Amino acid sequence: MAYHARSFQKLGYQVNLCGYLESELPEFLLSPDISIYDIPVIKNTRNLPYLIFAICKVFSQIIELTNLLKDILDDSTRFVLIQNPPSLPVLFILGVLKRYWAPNVKLVIDWHNLNWSILNMKYHNENHPVVKLMKLYEKLCSTHFADLNLVVTAALKQYLIKQFGLDADKIITLYDRPSSAFEPLDSQHSLQEIVNKNSTLFSELGYNQLTDRILITSTSFTPDEDFTVLVDALLDLEKMMSSQKSKSKIIMIVTGKGPMQPQFLHMIKSNKWEHIRIKSVWLPVSEYCNILKLADLGISLHYSSSGLDLPMKIVDLFGSGVPVLSMNYPAIGELVKDGVNGMILQRNKNGKEMADKIYNILFNDNSSYIKIKEGALLESQRRWDNEWNEKVSKRFLLGNNART
Repeated sequence: MAYHARSFQKLGYQVNLCGYLESELPEFLLSPDISIYDIPVIKNTRNLPYLIFAICKVFSQIIELTNLLKDILDDSTRFVLIQNPPSLPVLFILGVLKRYWAPNVKLVIDWHNLNWSILNMKYHNENHPVVKLMKLYEKLCSTHFADLNLVVTAALKQYLIKQFGLDADKIITLYDRPSSAFEPLDSQHSLQEIVNKNSTLFSELGYNQLTDRILITSTSFTPDEDFTVLVDALLDLEKMMSSQKSKSKIIMIVTGKGPMQPQFLHMIKSNKWEHIRIKSVWLPVSEYCNILKLADLGISLHYSSSGLDLPMKIVDLFGSGVPVLSMNYPAIGELVKDGVNGMILQRNKNGKEMADKIYNILFNDNSSYIKIKEGALLESQRRWDNEWNEKVSKRFLLGNNART
């Protein structure tokens, strides 16, 4: 959503950006043309049962978001862009406000996934009444309120047409692409500068630029990212490198934070490591972009609750010219091309397969590595501004100053 805000700003809009401020904002959002509104995060501090908490949260947000949006929306507002998920209750609120408060506003839904499929990760049953209700909510709200839909995959577009009955002419496939903040490593000197700037991190890991390989994964430590497979793979790699008495090390950098992080750290600490060095870190935006450049291979643990979305983490890695090893699911082929810009697992739960692919590409099959590295560097040339300008910017051109 940050990239969208900047793109609207470049078109001459005054932008109001509303969201959860749980991490550092990119510098490009600190503009006089972009006003930022923090939506407080509501947490289950009283340990209420899930459904009771969810109902209380929705009612609280209805009041809070309605008041916020009524203050922001006025006669100069041309577009409201909402990211989905999450869509409950904000999509309904915007639909009502559009009808009765700001009838000239155009509502654009930016589909990154399906809200009901994420909810279904809790119930594992598409026929559960709560899941079916969420699916119906998404379908009805998008059908009745949306003037335009942006989707991150062609597969998601087809789903909305076939399952929700949305008009194909009102759906545009707008792929996520990296911003200019993500760039490939351009020299050995740059590598050394990044290592020196993060000397504490790399000295702890005992990094040797000549012999060691760096793996990076970015994770939110949520159920749709199976880090147990990664741990199993690292254990297999440790055995393989020990049996061959390798002088190299694999440096595994895990960036991000989330609810399941303590479990991951416990699994790591429960094992002994000699050839594998693992570090879980939370990085500022600027250093995150720099650290990605150093990776020999990125790993995406994202499964996709719907099978229809694509992880932004892979986009960031490609922007840095880093090939990726990804989990396998229906839409992933729209981004990762097996053997061209990365690798795709055949069996997502198989740590041995992941270990074999990592070891082979980093230490045995140099020609294949060169090929996927070149493919990733080619992907790094595909940028957000180009995608936006080619696909949608003409629909939002201004004749005069306005707000979004």
